[in-house]
Amino acid sequence: MLSNMSKFSNIVLLALIALVTTPVEAQRAPSLSADSPDSRTIGVQRKVEELFQRGEFDRAYFIYRNELAPVGDKYAQYMLGYMHLTGMGADEDPVVAYAWYRLAAERGTPEFVAVRDQLKHDLQAEELRRSDAHYLELRREFNDLVILLAAIKRNLPERRAVTGSRIPSENGTIGVFTITPGQTRASADYRGGTRRQLEESLKKLAELGDFPDLETDPDRVDIDEIERLVNERIESPDG
Repeated sequence: MLSNMSKFSNIVLLALIALVTTPVEAQRAPSLSADSPDSRTIGVQRKVEELFQRGEFDRAYFIYRNELAPVGDKYAQYMLGYMHLTGMGADEDPVVAYAWYRLAAERGTPEFVAVRDQLKHDLQAEELRRSDAHYLELRREFNDLVILLAAIKRNLPERRAVTGSRIPSENGTIGVFTITPGQTRASADYRGGTRRQLEESLKKLAELGDFPDLETDPDRVDIDEIERLVNERIESPDG
């Protein structure tokens, strides 16, 4: 375990980092596409911050862990590490805390990198080895590549599906997709938007994963090959 002095130094550092909102706030959004976070995500972020400030740490931890960390919110992942380090709403465990800090620092955000490296300095070799296993588990669930892959797999069937009815328009007929009962959307707009979103996700995946030969055309993509590449990268010790 950490000595009282080293643990105190980490807590002070973390408290200071939490106040540096300008660069860190950029990590609140998933940042995995060109889109801004939706209104629901923004609402969840505000809610969990209010809960944390009120000292409702158990509820805050649950939201960070189950709603924000899974969409790539690096600040939420950092906060989970902070809560494990301090025992606020979670088991006090610097080994688990370090695993979350490594995940939060994956995009190279200087503030998160500094926290990660400070805690690494305070852990023993055996603790670091145990933390490696926790980190691998978190990478398999919350790494940016995994999140992007899941989004691509959700959107790809929509892109490839040919469903709906056809309705007349000024220029003849256009296809429509049924989104929900009572709602329709022009297929050209819908499929075009889905294609752009898929292409952006594929390009981001190629960039983050350093996959220079990855096919980014949604109409030609091999999802099995993408999944293989992502899994190899996640399981790699240097990934």
